[in-house]
Amino acid sequence: MRSTNKKLVMQQVINEGPISRSQISRNLDLNKVTVSDIYNYLLKAGFIREVGHGGSSENGGRRPVLGELNTNRYFVISLHLTANKVMLLASRLNAQQLGGDEFITTDMSLTAVLDETTRRLQTVIAQQKHIQLAGISVAVNGTVAQNRIVTPAIPGLANFDVAKYFTDQFHVPVVVENSTNLATVYERDFYGQGLFHNLIVLQVGEHIRAGVVTNDQLYTGHNGHAGEVGQGYLVDRHNHDHLGAADDYATQTAFMKAIYRQMPTLTLDEAVAAYKHKDAAVLAAGDDFAYYLARVITNLTTSFAPDAVILNGLLFTKLPQLLPVIRTHVAAMMNTEPGPILVTQAVRSATLLGATSLIIHQVLGLETLALNFASIKS
Repeated sequence: MRSTNKKLVMQQVINEGPISRSQISRNLDLNKVTVSDIYNYLLKAGFIREVGHGGSSENGGRRPVLGELNTNRYFVISLHLTANKVMLLASRLNAQQLGGDEFITTDMSLTAVLDETTRRLQTVIAQQKHIQLAGISVAVNGTVAQNRIVTPAIPGLANFDVAKYFTDQFHVPVVVENSTNLATVYERDFYGQGLFHNLIVLQVGEHIRAGVVTNDQLYTGHNGHAGEVGQGYLVDRHNHDHLGAADDYATQTAFMKAIYRQMPTLTLDEAVAAYKHKDAAVLAAGDDFAYYLARVITNLTTSFAPDAVILNGLLFTKLPQLLPVIRTHVAAMMNTEPGPILVTQAVRSATLLGATSLIIHQVLGLETLALNFASIKS
């Protein structure tokens, strides 16, 4: 029970701080002695710092001391390993960013990538002279279960224990998760502001993958395979006798392939411009993409009944005109009013920030409790 109470007090300090012991006691309905004991333990351990006094009570009593999360003692690092780039982000325990780095990995071997990542991590750590590394989070494209990569998008990572490698290098806890799940954690903890307790994020690029939050908890399914919607089949809109994977219909890659059939040299930016100028072929490709994505959204929505569906992908940022088309198709496919369909505010940083939140939860022992980083924007 004491461990549970300690976590709840820590959660209050993070989400509500600066906050007094008496206010924590009232919020949690815990007696003041219990709260004071836990508060003093966290203060001594360096997780809380005191930052002044609150207002006095109506009867003129002593002004309470206010405490908040100590962001000057520990920091975390999140990594995103992709097929052609590695990105790093260092953050305080309130998710405030300290700095980042990235480098291109094209034509580099896995050994060279790991060596360069380690070197850059050492540089980032050395720059934080008065603050201690508490943990590392690693985002990868592919399937992850129990902190191990099951099916990597980067072939060299097959059967390679990424968590053990970085733990051995830096002697801190390391968590590994797939990038879509971490983008979903971002929407829950940075953007949702407590509004989205049940949430689906669709990451749409070369492939399409879903991240699912149910009752505030990330749902990963059997062996981490939840959300692999790109492997599910859709009926071809123009040939009902043909089935194809959602990856072949509802991705940015599929959108561009449909355009290439008639205009093989068009770039994405040129396709966006053509769409805005109402080129018939590009409009048709956009409508097909929106239709098939709506099919995926409808299937997920009827299964999970989320508070919102959030789309994450460069195509939605470059071509926001697709969103109302997608919404129209979804509405036509459902008997009930669908929930909000939104576009992420952080297409480039959602995964790294979600990774930051995940390792902060782990470091503080608050894996199952909600933390709100809404004041820390991307």
